[in-house]
Amino acid sequence: MDYIFLTLFLVCVFIPAYSYVIFPFYLKFSTKNIARIKNNYDSISDWPPVTIVFSVFNEDKVMHRKLESILNSDYPKNKLQILIGSDNSTDQTHAIIEDFMSRNSNITLIKKNSQHGKLKVINELVDLTETQHLIFTDANVFFEPKTVKALVYNLIVNDAKLVGGNILKFSPKNKGISDQEIFYMNFENQLKYNESVKYGFCVGVEGGCYAILKSDFTKVPNGFLMDDFFITLSVIEKKGKVLFEPDAICYEDVNDEPLIEFKRKIRISLGNFRNLKYYKHLLFTDYNGFGFAFISHKVFRWITPMAIIISFFLSFLLSFYFSIFILMSLCYALLFILPVLTIYLEKINIKMPLINALGHFLLMNFALLIGFVRFCSATNTSSWEPPKRNV
Repeated sequence: MDYIFLTLFLVCVFIPAYSYVIFPFYLKFSTKNIARIKNNYDSISDWPPVTIVFSVFNEDKVMHRKLESILNSDYPKNKLQILIGSDNSTDQTHAIIEDFMSRNSNITLIKKNSQHGKLKVINELVDLTETQHLIFTDANVFFEPKTVKALVYNLIVNDAKLVGGNILKFSPKNKGISDQEIFYMNFENQLKYNESVKYGFCVGVEGGCYAILKSDFTKVPNGFLMDDFFITLSVIEKKGKVLFEPDAICYEDVNDEPLIEFKRKIRISLGNFRNLKYYKHLLFTDYNGFGFAFISHKVFRWITPMAIIISFFLSFLLSFYFSIFILMSLCYALLFILPVLTIYLEKINIKMPLINALGHFLLMNFALLIGFVRFCSATNTSSWEPPKRNV
């Protein structure tokens, strides 16, 4: 019995270690000798018309900068359309957009008189688009001048069906959990790029900036909170190429308050499990190794909270058989106070890198666990409200 417990314990420890450490290093090592072909934008003399689509709800804090970042693009302005759906905004969002519209004929605003939810608004906006090349974004994601070209280039030259942008996180206040979130998202971007190089797909694009052909866009059903991941899996299901484009640089503010980010992670977790249920057959697909990458990058992370809890109880049981596990079970018990300590340290803005990092990791995994519990019990809903903007 003791060796059965030990084996189970090692499996539980392996799951997060593999997904967060071993798999990323494997990808980095296996792609280090693959040369990246630099994008040759001059090779395209006639860029296709493109529509940038996004939904907003009370985004007056970021709307001016958002529209300026798009209009400052080096993409031909006569080929660029901006389609915005307002989900019954009640602040100054409409006034800001309409001011831009008075000076730019390529901006269209669709107003809703009641809240429909982000997914419904986006689905309706897609029906109104007249171009084949679409770019989806969020109000608080700001483009570099070459971002639009970089995304569309991959759709044209590299035969991609879906292209993810390179969203760099920033924190104007540089406090709270911003350091941990920035580190994690940079880590994710590098992982997605390596997947893109090795397999011809990345396991999930960021909803804040991605390009897709309208013919490959699948309307997201009500209740699928992670629409970007649903779209990614729908393209993969049709054996389409999903690329991560490092040149498509844009910037997004991060939450610096642990509890706000905690709630957002719960929502993300709930959406991920709904997508997993819907696309579970892709776990076993042989398309370019996607099943392996899907499990390694995503599924193992989603079950990490359960693995941590099980390994804690196993360490307690193993302490009756192996003396080293007495100390290990004590260390486990101490780990569980780190999330509370982290929240306190972030509140008083004291940085203790190791404690902050471990506490943040455990706190976000607790959010994943709550998301799973809600997935098992909650009814479908896609109501939304944008998080507090850190700008």
